[in-house]
Amino acid sequence: MTPRYLCVPFAVAGCMLSGCSKPQPSGGAALPARPAPKITQFYATAPRLAAGEKELLCYGVEGATSVHLEPPRQELSTALSRCVEVHPAETTTYKLIAEGSGGPPATQELTVTLGAARAHIVNVDVSSLTFDGRTPVSICYKVQHASQVEIEPAHFRGGPKPDGCTLVTPKTATTYTVTAIGADGDRDQEHVTIKVK
Repeated sequence: MTPRYLCVPFAVAGCMLSGCSKPQPSGGAALPARPAPKITQFYATAPRLAAGEKELLCYGVEGATSVHLEPPRQELSTALSRCVEVHPAETTTYKLIAEGSGGPPATQELTVTLGAARAHIVNVDVSSLTFDGRTPVSICYKVQHASQVEIEPAHFRGGPKPDGCTLVTPKTATTYTVTAIGADGDRDQEHVTIKVK
C-alpha cells in the first residue's frame, strides 16, 4: 500500500507547531484627548447705550483655535483677555463662538440695549470752597440728557434744564452731591466739599 503524505503550507505548519496569535498593533500609548474650547468671560462694559454710542465687548477663551463674534461675523483672536468695539444701531444680542480641535464649540450670548441717552454732568462750579459765615456759596452745574438734577444735602431739585444754581450756607464742613438723573433712571454724580471758617 502506497503511503500518503499530507502537505501543509509552511506558515500553517509553523503555527501548528509553535502556536500563533493575532498580530498586535504597533505604536506607543494613545494620544491624550484635546480639551474642549472654553469661554472664561464675555461681558459688555455698558449694557445700555444711547443711539450712536459705541460699546466695548470683552471676552476671554481657553483651548480655542478660532473665535468669532456675530452679528455681523467678526473673526477675533484666541486671547485670554481682550475687548472689541461694536456700534449697534438697535438693541442687539451678540454671540461669541469659540471653536477648538477637541469637543463641541463653546458659545455665550449677551444683549446690548439701546435706550435714551445717559445723563451726564458736564461740570460743577462753586463760588468758593470755604464759607465765611456771611456770603452764601453758590453751587452751579451744567448737564446733558438729564430729566432731573438734585443737590444734597441742600434739598435742591432742578428740572430738565441743562444748567442751574443754588446757594448754600453750611454750618460745618459739608460735602454736597450733585446728581443728574436720566430718563431711564441712570445717574451721574459729582461731589464738592465746602469748609467753614
